[in-house]
Amino acid sequence: MKTNWTNRKKILTKKEMEHLTKDANCKTKSAFQDTINIHAQWRRANPNTEPCWDCKSIADKLGMKGE
Repeated sequence: MKTNWTNRKKILTKKEMEHLTKDANCKTKSAFQDTINIHAQWRRANPNTEPCWDCKSIADKLGMKGE
């Protein structure tokens, strides 16, 4: 699935953009992809928890998946 990184400002809410840049400190697509991959590893290590619901929602909206 093609990611919508270039259209993220149109797709995400102001609050989600703030979470992405300030809380998650992801200003580039590769930085956010690294964050998504780390969260996927944490989910596999402990399936009863979710590291960050906001990041998961943003990744779903942008069509990005963790490894």
